[in-house]
Amino acid sequence: MAGPVYIVCGGTGGHLAPGIATAQRFQEMKLPVELVISEKEVDSRLLQSYPDIPYRRAKGAPFGWKPARLGAFIGKTFLGFWQSYNLIRTRRPAAVLAFGGFLSVSFCIAARMHKVPVILHEANRKVGRSIRSLSRMADMVFLPDGVTLGGLPPRRVRHLGMPLRREVEHIPKDEIRSRLGIPLHAKVLTVVGGSQGALALNQWVERHRASIASEGIWIFLVAGPGKQSLPELETYQSDQAGPVEVRTFAFHTALHELFSASDVVVSRAGAGTIAELVACLTPSILIPFPYAADQHQLANARDLERRGGTILVEQEKLKTLYREVHDLIYNDWLLGQLRGNLRRLNYGDPAMDICRFVQARYLDAPLNPDTRADQPGGIMANGRL
Repeated sequence: MAGPVYIVCGGTGGHLAPGIATAQRFQEMKLPVELVISEKEVDSRLLQSYPDIPYRRAKGAPFGWKPARLGAFIGKTFLGFWQSYNLIRTRRPAAVLAFGGFLSVSFCIAARMHKVPVILHEANRKVGRSIRSLSRMADMVFLPDGVTLGGLPPRRVRHLGMPLRREVEHIPKDEIRSRLGIPLHAKVLTVVGGSQGALALNQWVERHRASIASEGIWIFLVAGPGKQSLPELETYQSDQAGPVEVRTFAFHTALHELFSASDVVVSRAGAGTIAELVACLTPSILIPFPYAADQHQLANARDLERRGGTILVEQEKLKTLYREVHDLIYNDWLLGQLRGNLRRLNYGDPAMDICRFVQARYLDAPLNPDTRADQPGGIMANGRL
């Protein structure tokens, strides 16, 4: 049996969640796998729900031009490279699978120095800096449908969607609302700002929650760790629907439950969030974070809007959001159209496709009959370092 596959995926939820999803499929196939995550709190919070997935923490820091940030990036990247180099030398993996972000650079370079295969996955419609810089040393680069990366021969590029954790799926509304204590007839709005872009959306909820609740609309706000200024629960009396609740969470590990319970979600436009909205068949209003690298969130939102799965509102037009929410959440015909379009986008299992690819190409384990890479849906023709 070959060594484990190291999945490098820490730093943000958008990188960590698909890494967890892919690790789940490796474990289902009884193949050795370990996650490599950062020392950030967001990684620890999400992994608490997956105690059976082995992981290692690695040094690293995001890139930035300001002196303090640049210094941290250089210093921690060097330490991360030294750690990864020694790890790969002493416990050689079958392959390194990286989902982008600051941890990917040092780990992938160390892997290539030891002639370990490198596989990259990019989920956004604009390819990130780390994936671009590492792509020429990769055996395979997985990109979203229609996205290209210059300089790579076609044999080293495959198109694939965003891996989703096993539990992320549409839950029937009557079931999830009963579980969450929400009346089936109520209108529900969920607002998620993400790790970087929460402030503007949190402030929007603070300003408008009383007016929204007075119209009988329940609100879930996922404010972000350290950014919660509202109480966890507020109750308002609506004009027609009786008591209405505004529930605020600092962090939520099961956003798919909130999405499935909601009529409309207002969110930033990270690739992971969009993939979960598609899986949960939830209509949305996407507000791309305007300072995202290379405007990748704007590209993500425009693509989903082009496919009829969302309404795009840029942050400079945030003053129109109240009207957009009101017009959409009470328009059952349009909500039905959006759900139908999302249903047509909801297919396949990218996480399992990656596992089939890795198993067939790099691992010694024989292919099981039910995990052959040429099956329909296939893509082939807890510690420190």
